Amino acid sequence: MQIEARLREKISKTENHRLRKQGRLPAVIYGLNKQNFNIEVAMADVFEVLKHDGPHAVVDLNVNGAHENAIIKDIQRDPIDGKVLHIDFERIEGNKKVHTKVPINFTGEEYLKSRGLLIQKEISYVEVDAPADRIPKNITIDVSSITGSYKVTLKDVEIAEEIAIDLPENATIAQIYYYKEQVEQDTKEVQSE
Repeated sequence: MQIEARLREKISKTENHRLRKQGRLPAVIYGLNKQNFNIEVAMADVFEVLKHDGPHAVVDLNVNGAHENAIIKDIQRDPIDGKVLHIDFERIEGNKKVHTKVPINFTGEEYLKSRGLLIQKEISYVEVDAPADRIPKNITIDVSSITGSYKVTLKDVEIAEEIAIDLPENATIAQIYYYKEQVEQDTKEVQSE
């Protein structure tokens, strides 16, 4: 997907605020031992990319007529309202592997609840090494078939062969408990304090 970008001449909090009011976002592009550039992009373009391809999308940045292949490396958000404040783009070369974070999503949680089970999520994202065009939008774990206490580990995750996750296979991603077990455990912890 292509995003039109312009070089930013003025760099200040006031200028960044003005850009956001105009529907544009301050950004930076860096990497591949080339010069870093402060740029601005249209919010609408960024939101379209995020909606379609996710937070680690590969984009064609058209910076004042010069094209740069890049991945969205980081999105800074306002901690209170979650609005996007700034975007970092990292240049990529062909289909070389890149290192990035990918969120974990769970499906089937309503089935757990209907069986009296709770899920305790241990991690919300994983770091992956993958070809830029194969980075998943997220890693989805379906817990709807779990019928009792269970420890979800990396072995339970189906991932493409060319994607490497920086965790050991036995790393705990989530734990499933019967509601009663969790209450008893919490009670023991409170009593032992």
